[in-house]
Amino acid sequence: MIRPRLVLFLLFAAGMLLAAQTATRKTVKAAAEKDPRSQFVGTWKLVSSTEVLPDGTRRAYGFGSHPQGYLVYDATGHMCAQVVNSDRPKWKDPEHPTPEEIKTAFDGFGGYCGTYTIDEKNSTLVHMPEVPFDPNLVGSPKPRTYRFENGQLIYTGSEPFEQGGETHWTMIWEKVTK
Repeated sequence: MIRPRLVLFLLFAAGMLLAAQTATRKTVKAAAEKDPRSQFVGTWKLVSSTEVLPDGTRRAYGFGSHPQGYLVYDATGHMCAQVVNSDRPKWKDPEHPTPEEIKTAFDGFGGYCGTYTIDEKNSTLVHMPEVPFDPNLVGSPKPRTYRFENGQLIYTGSEPFEQGGETHWTMIWEKVTK
């Protein structure tokens, strides 16, 4: 024989478990939405990389006219970036590249892995390279102003120009979904 109190208790307990599970899901979702890293997390593919010179001239930034690259952010604050000039010539002898081929390959590649922090108030993201291709980048903050627009991540920044003044660069990334 089933006791009415036991049935009521079991129904109450099941209802409480269901309510707790629903509340937990909502809390986890709200926390993810509040974490500024959540909008960065994932893999991003480079769409374009340009810079504007002090005289207003626009040109490819850093990696030639046809740059390719990926940017990966995870939820723990770690990241990796790799960008390459896709027009780099292949080595004639892959086992024995010439010094010029090595220089061209080196000059047409940039990349590092490390950590990142986000300052939402100032729309600034800082990469902190720990494992860079260029050993001089270890521990050197790489700040970027960012914005999200039409599903793209857009970085902007400026650098001193060789002939005086500064250049303003823009890199546009698109999230990889497949």
